[in-house]
Amino acid sequence: MKAVSCCHFVNIRLQQLETTQETTVYLDTPELKVYSNTSLKFIVLQASGVVPSDIYRQGLSLATEIAIKEQLLFWLVNNREGGIITPADQIWANEVSAPLLAKGSCIRKMAIIEPKDLHSKIILEDMMDKARDVFPFEMQFFGDVPSAHAWFLDTEATVFRTAAVSAVTSSEGRASF
Repeated sequence: MKAVSCCHFVNIRLQQLETTQETTVYLDTPELKVYSNTSLKFIVLQASGVVPSDIYRQGLSLATEIAIKEQLLFWLVNNREGGIITPADQIWANEVSAPLLAKGSCIRKMAIIEPKDLHSKIILEDMMDKARDVFPFEMQFFGDVPSAHAWFLDTEATVFRTAAVSAVTSSEGRASF
């Protein structure tokens, strides 16, 4: 019997991530798309250009609800094509959506695909910096989707920060993931 290397296994899983037909689209507008693959346990928010406030809040609320309900493990923000978010929506995301996701979800990793434009990247970096104290999971920027998928599958890279876990546990009386 031939031994299968870890890299070979990761490549097989990557192919599954990229070719599976088990995706469900929850929101599909020109500015924002939200879809998931519950069998592979990930959700995607894919933004493009300026995202109107009502669409952004609807999409982020929907994605948070789905991640919690379906006990998804991975969250991918594909912001390659922009996704400019107003300052009010940034505050709303950090004050409303982030705590819900941190307390109620099983998310283990959040990957963010770097936007092409600098303005969008600065917005995302600022939001990510503010969320680091809230989320008990790792967040990382990537240049492309396959790299993010590979990171999702790398179980050795999954690290929970104990301070965030303790805060979630003490406020709820239990760990949420």
